Amino acid sequence: MNEQRTWAYESRTSGLDGIRRVMRPRRALAADEVRVKVAAAAINYRDYALAIGDYLPQMPRPYVPLSEGAGVVTEVGRDTSRLKLGDRVLGHYTSAWLDGAFEPSFHDSKVGGPLDGWLAEEVIMPANALLPVPEGWSFEQAASLAISGVTAWHALGDISALQDRFVLIEGSGNVSLMALQLAAQAGARPIVLTSRQHLASELQQCGAEAVIGPGDTATRLERIMWFTGGRGVDLAVEVAGGDTLMSLVLPAMATGGRVAVVGFLDDSHVHGDLVGPLLKGLLRLEGISVGSRRHFEELLAFMRAHQMRPSIAESFAPEDIQQALVHRPQALGKVVVVMDEQGEARRFHVKHQPDIHR
Repeated sequence: MNEQRTWAYESRTSGLDGIRRVMRPRRALAADEVRVKVAAAAINYRDYALAIGDYLPQMPRPYVPLSEGAGVVTEVGRDTSRLKLGDRVLGHYTSAWLDGAFEPSFHDSKVGGPLDGWLAEEVIMPANALLPVPEGWSFEQAASLAISGVTAWHALGDISALQDRFVLIEGSGNVSLMALQLAAQAGARPIVLTSRQHLASELQQCGAEAVIGPGDTATRLERIMWFTGGRGVDLAVEVAGGDTLMSLVLPAMATGGRVAVVGFLDDSHVHGDLVGPLLKGLLRLEGISVGSRRHFEELLAFMRAHQMRPSIAESFAPEDIQQALVHRPQALGKVVVVMDEQGEARRFHVKHQPDIHR
């Protein structure tokens, strides 16, 4: 009897050239697992940093990259009743973190490293780590939220408390864009810092009340304080770290403000007086590591209620993964990888839907 095999892209060595397409044996499901035919996956900075070895260089290889994805259920384990063949699903990133506080052991359950990710013909995941695709969404849209969307949602905190609050957002990357759109929809007053001045109009259309372009730190800080009437911002979604955090974000905070630290695009090290500004302004500095399945469910419910959908900038084929990982689109939105160009997952979904005319 011939062994069934499926294709996947593995990161076998550090560097983009270390990502190769391979054929793998098709293993049987555990009782609580689900097999998903992958239709689309999406790119995050984490995927690039892992692939080149800048992030978690000690992580074992090979592994299948890409932490976000969506597809169609093609097989379910014997103890799985909440999903059925043909269901359109999207994947949760920290697959073991379902609710409550984060536990250190959850790091080992992250999809796209160390667990295999979505850059493959099919994935196997625990049933609890899969959520239904919202009605009317494309697979590409559904594949674009597990990291960037959930991180933004978690960083914003109590969404109902943002009405008329000043929210500082750095950049126009995936997390920042989602934070902007969610905050604006919640009635906040977003201020966006960007080095890409040509995107100012688009950022305003997404809800930014003020867009502050390139400039020296003193000038940018002055503009923030002017826009907030000298009060400062109530919440900052901090993605840069380093000198941006120390010299711009902390001085721009209102008394009692909160800084949600979600990244370190500039530098993970800080130099200078960190404790002084925190004590003087009674500030809260909180590290954000994406979120739980509960966070994801809340995000999807909010987006459905407000008729929001993720923005897609460009798409690539899986064989162009090296280019996709380094590509920076001119437009706002996510870079996605269309895994199912022949539409097999889509046809499988239609074939296994109940016939309402019977």
